[in-house]
Formats: sequence, C-alpha cells, structure tokens
Amino acid sequence: MTTHQLVLALVDRDEAVRRTAEDALVSLGPAALPALTEHLSDAASPVREAALLSVLRRTGASAFRPVLEALRSAAPGQAHWRALRVFTGLGATALDGYTGALTHEDPVVRRAAIMAISKCGDDGVLVAEHVVPLLGDPDAEVRRAAVRSFSSWGAVVVPLLQAVRRSGPGAARAGALEALAEIGGEAVMSARDMAALERLVRIKLPDDVPTPISCCFLSWIAVSTGDQDGVMDFLGLSAPRPVPFAAGVFAADCDSHAGLDENPLDQYRRVFVTPELAGWTLVVGSWCDPSSAEREAEVLDACAQLSAQYGRAQAYWHSDQHDGSAVLVAEQGTIVRRFAYIPGEDMQHLELGVPLAYEQQRRAALGLPAPAAGHVDTEEDEDEWTWELLDLAPNLAGELSLDPRSVDASTLAQGTGVLALTEYGRSLSAPSGALRL
Repeated sequence: MTTHQLVLALVDRDEAVRRTAEDALVSLGPAALPALTEHLSDAASPVREAALLSVLRRTGASAFRPVLEALRSAAPGQAHWRALRVFTGLGATALDGYTGALTHEDPVVRRAAIMAISKCGDDGVLVAEHVVPLLGDPDAEVRRAAVRSFSSWGAVVVPLLQAVRRSGPGAARAGALEALAEIGGEAVMSARDMAALERLVRIKLPDDVPTPISCCFLSWIAVSTGDQDGVMDFLGLSAPRPVPFAAGVFAADCDSHAGLDENPLDQYRRVFVTPELAGWTLVVGSWCDPSSAEREAEVLDACAQLSAQYGRAQAYWHSDQHDGSAVLVAEQGTIVRRFAYIPGEDMQHLELGVPLAYEQQRRAALGLPAPAAGHVDTEEDEDEWTWELLDLAPNLAGELSLDPRSVDASTLAQGTGVLALTEYGRSLSAPSGALRL
C-alpha cells in the first residue's frame, strides 16, 4: 500500500485494518508526514483529525514542524480548525516545540502554542515563565489566550503572577492582574493592586451611564425608592464597592452561571445594587430569584417587608434562553401575586394571589379566555399563552416598574452602582473573576 492508501485506511470499517495502517504509518516515521499533513490540511478529507493525531503523536518530535507548517498554511474555516486541534493535541512530548513557538512571528501560532501548553497540565506549568511575556502581546487574542492559560493553572502560578505585578515585564502587568483576579480575586491581589483598581474605578465613575441589564439568567428585586443605603441595610448586604454600571451587570451575569457545575450556593455570593433609576433601585443577582428553592422563602419575606417600608417591591427571574419566568409583586406589606412558569417543572407551590390586571389584558389581547377557577385552556390556547409566560417577568416589570433590558443612558439615574456581598459572600468569600471596567 502507498502512504496515501495507508492514511485512508485509518477510516476503514475494520478495526484491525485501522490498527495495522496506523502501525505501518508510525513505522515509516518522517517519511509518512507529508501524506499525513496533506490530509490534515484538506477539509474534505474523510480522515478525521483524531485519527491523524493518534499517528502524529506516536511519530514523536519529528511531527511538530510539519504540523506547525500545516497550521500556518491551512485555509480559513474547517481546515484551520482541523490543524489547530491537532497542533494543540500533540502533548507534552512537543513541549519544547511549543515553547519555541511562543516567539513565532505569526500571532495565530503564538496563540496556538499557548493553548497547547495549557493543555499539557502540570508539564505546562513548568514552562509558565515563558508564557509571561505574552500576557502583554501586541495581539489581543494572544493576550487573552495567555490570561486564560494562567487562569486554568490556578493557585500554583499565583507567586509568578505576583512577581510580574511587582517587577514586570511592564507590558505583562495588566494581563497578570487580570489572571490573578480570575484565579483568586482580592485574596491573591496586593493592597497596591486593589488601590490601583479603585483609582481606575474612580476615574471612570464620573462619566458612567446606565446600560441595559441583560444576563443569561437574570434575577432582580425592584424597590420603589432611591434609598440605596436603606435597601442594602434592610437586605443585610455588606462591603459595597462602587463599580461602573456595565461592570456590575457583567458581574451579575458571571455570577448567575457560578452554581451550574460547582457549589450551587456560589451564585448567591454577590449582587449589583443600581443607583436610583427613574425612582427605582434594582438589586440584581441570582440571590434575588423568587423561584429558587434555596431562596424563595427569603425573597418572599424580603419583598413583603420592603414594600411595607417603601410602598412597592417586586422580584423577578427570567431566562434569556426561554427557560421560563417568575414574578413576585408586593405592595404595602402584602404579597399581591407570585407566579412562575418553567417548562417541564411543577411550580404550582409558588402560586399566590389572583392574576394581575396585566395578565388579564395580555390574554384578552391574544384572544384567550379570561382566567377563571376551573378553566382549562385548549391545547392551542395553552401553546399561545406559554410563549407569553416565557417573557412574563421583563414584560410585567416594564408595566409595574422597570424592564431592566430597556435601561440605557437616557434612563434618569442618580448615584453610583455598587457590588455588595450577601450572607453567602461573607461566609464563602467574595467571588473571584476579572470584571470588565
């Protein structure tokens, strides 16, 4: 069989044929590399990159340079991604090659080398110092890749990053600070760095304006007052730190994903408390979710008491991915309405009060019967109403208070937004992660 025939045999239906072809290609050594890289660069090749990678890894160090050239010459699109996945998958045996590629003239290669070193785990940490200059690379994508790499290594590289913050190189200092924030937040940042961040915030705040509040999973409490301090005291929030509005929204969005794969309580550590917005103060964060199993009772009680103090208080949850909505409306110390719709889940235990005027108006506008005891929608009506319920939270908020998504620079605002810790944040520590200022 020719070399090309051997490469094509890597996708044979017979596993024994595939194994024999792979062994034969490995035995050919460098002589097989032109055919292997030709298929690697061909997006139409039937040979998947996983099969090519298996041979190339077994071929050893001689495969590195041809794969690098395949990456450089690959056409944009699928061919590029094939070459990138193979290049970054060669493993620790290619570590010397990856380290050398960190200084390559092509930013695509530099970025790929960082990604590859990061995938080498503990072996990659051994050459972390060589990645440091790329924290200040002229190419933004390379810089981001370097930050992600250090962040993935975690606590073991904190001393190195702290040394960069103290002694340079100067161009890498900003990237080192971002990586430290991602790894451990304030706990691993020096007092000097914290002071520098606070100065940067102070510089940005005078020109700060509201921005749309949009998160994949958006939860918020709206209180009809501009008394930000009073709302925070009432809710037991602490350690408020002024932030630009967009940074507060970014933090809320990041935090809403925190409990998906780790401690489910992580998402409740922190909230963003807005300045007064058209007569309302919004507390934004998963901690405010009126339908959360861990928080539903506390949010219910908080809104009842806040409404007794300030007249009106509401809590909402909304999924930007059409996973559902939840609403809670309190007035003058009384819960007027609580309702949640999450497809596939039984939320009847949350329902309190009677349908609001808004709900009745929307049903009428859609040509649906008014809600009544014992009434069951037809399948067609139920489907129509389901789509309305998915966006009930922001739409109802737009009628009763503020739709957070509609907040922008034209919204009348007074004061400064802050990030504040909840009781979970005080016990579990503040969340780590860099904020976009």
